[in-house]
Amino acid sequence: MREFRALGVLAIVAGGACASSSNSTSASSTPDTGPARWTATFKQTQGASTAAIIPGQMGSGSAYGSITVTSQETTPPLTRVEVSVNAPLPTGTQVGWAIFPGGCGAPSLPVAGPHEFPTIEIGGNSNGSVRASFRLALDPKATYHANVYWASQVSDLNNVMMCANLARAR
Repeated sequence: MREFRALGVLAIVAGGACASSSNSTSASSTPDTGPARWTATFKQTQGASTAAIIPGQMGSGSAYGSITVTSQETTPPLTRVEVSVNAPLPTGTQVGWAIFPGGCGAPSLPVAGPHEFPTIEIGGNSNGSVRASFRLALDPKATYHANVYWASQVSDLNNVMMCANLARAR
């Protein structure tokens, strides 16, 4: 009789362990509920050359940088962005940037008004960075890209220095 009770208790404990195990598996397969986060590295667009854009600038250097975007579904929504660039431009040059739906080269409007993206000032070491906050939420299931421009204004695709396809961080 004692052996039968011991086996019964063991079966209940084992069954509970299976139930607990299956619950933890299903919990880990649910979508994450934290802020949506994207990161990317900028790549200079083909044919982009400082010599073609800035009179008197010799040769063409390569531009590069990175971007991190964090979008929280708060009330009101909040998206924070950090952009860092290195570009072969004179100290004090202001460059524009913006985030767009779709991949690099997609003909779309920015996620916010073009004047809402603060310019990046290039320092003496060719580096520049900016942090910005926007009262909007980005769709965590959508794709986005960011452009950095040769000039301070967000303009057409012919003025894009660099582009980055934002990848959702997991």
